[in-house]
Amino acid sequence: PGGRAPHGELREQGARLAVDELNAAGGIDGRTVTLEVADVKDQSADAVASAVNSLTANPDVAAVLTGYASTTNFEIDLMAEAGMPYIIGGGSDQTAAIISADPEAYPTVWSLTPSYAGYGTDFPAKVAAWDEDGSFPLRNETVYIISSDNPYSNGIASGLSETFESDGWNVIGPDTVPFGEVNDWTTQITKIKEADPSVIVNTDYQTANAASFLSQFVANPTDSLVFSQYAPSVPEFIDLAGSAANGVLYNLPISPLKTTPEGEAAIAAFDEAYGTDPGLYGIMLYESVRLWADAAEAAGDPTNREAVGAAIGDLDVVTSLGRVHFDPATHLTVAGDDGIPMIYFQIQDEQRVSIAPDEAAETSFTVPPWMQ
Repeated sequence: PGGRAPHGELREQGARLAVDELNAAGGIDGRTVTLEVADVKDQSADAVASAVNSLTANPDVAAVLTGYASTTNFEIDLMAEAGMPYIIGGGSDQTAAIISADPEAYPTVWSLTPSYAGYGTDFPAKVAAWDEDGSFPLRNETVYIISSDNPYSNGIASGLSETFESDGWNVIGPDTVPFGEVNDWTTQITKIKEADPSVIVNTDYQTANAASFLSQFVANPTDSLVFSQYAPSVPEFIDLAGSAANGVLYNLPISPLKTTPEGEAAIAAFDEAYGTDPGLYGIMLYESVRLWADAAEAAGDPTNREAVGAAIGDLDVVTSLGRVHFDPATHLTVAGDDGIPMIYFQIQDEQRVSIAPDEAAETSFTVPPWMQ
C-alpha cells in the first residue's frame, strides 16, 4: 500500500482483513491468497517505479491494489504494459485523463474512486442550502481557500474557486503552501482574520498539516465554517487535533455507508479485527480485495491477469461503499444515485458523523463550537 502513514497502515489492515476472510472461506479456486506489501515511501517517481517493477516482475503476484501510489498516477502505464490487474483509489482526475485518451489500452486498470468533479462543485451548493434553510445563515459571501502545491489539492482548490466565483462569492486565494510538512499557519490565519470570511477551505489533505491548521485556527477563530479536504477522515486526525476537531466539515466521493447493512458489516469486521475505525482507505482496500476476488472467480483462473483485469471492468456489485460499476470511457467507478454517492461529514463530540445526503445521514449539521 505504501506512502503517507497512517494511510498505508490502514490500507494494509483492510487488505489483510479481506484476505483473511477469503482464506477462511476456502481461498480462490481452492488456492490460499497471500498479501505482499510494497512501500512507495515518499511517492517519488523512483520509489513508485521500483515498487511497481518488483510486483509486476513477480509471477506469483496476481493483482496490485492501492489507495494511491504516485501523485500523478503515471504507474498506470506500467501496470497496463505488464498486463497487471490494478485497482487504484486516489487521483481519479489523473486516472481519467490517462485512460480516456485510449481506454482499450488499459484493460486491466480500474479506479474504485469515482470522479472528483463533485469536489469542485458540491460544497458551495451545500453551503447555499444551509444558508437557505437557516442551518448556517451567511454573514457574507467571502471564502478563503488554502491549497497545497500538488495536483490533487490544487485541482480541487481551483474547482472550488471557480464554482464559488460563478455563484457570486468573493474568493480569496487559493493561498498555496508547499507540499510537505507545514507546522506554522500564522501567515494564513492572519490573512483569514483580516478577510473575516464566512467559509474557510483547506485542501491540504495531509493529516498532520490539516490538524495543526485547525488547532491554531481555533485558538483565535473567526465566525467561519471550516471545510478540510480528506484529512479529517483519517483516524489519526482526531488524535492530533483533539477537541479542536469538533465542527470541522469534509466530504468524500467514496466512503463506507454506515447506514447500510454492507457498511455496518464491514465496519464491524474492521473493529473486531483491529479495534479501530477503518477510515476511507481501510475500507477501500478491503473492498478492492473483494472485487478482485469476484473478478478472479468470474475469470475462472486467478493467475490469468488479463482475464481477471477484464472481469473487474464487468463487475456490478453492491459494496459497503455503494454500488460499484465502471465507466468504460474513464474506468472510474460510476458516481451518483446509481453508483457511489458524495457523503458529507462533520466531527461532533470527537466522532465522525455523516450529515448528508439524507439517505446516508446519521445526524444533522451543527454550528461549530468556536462560533457558539
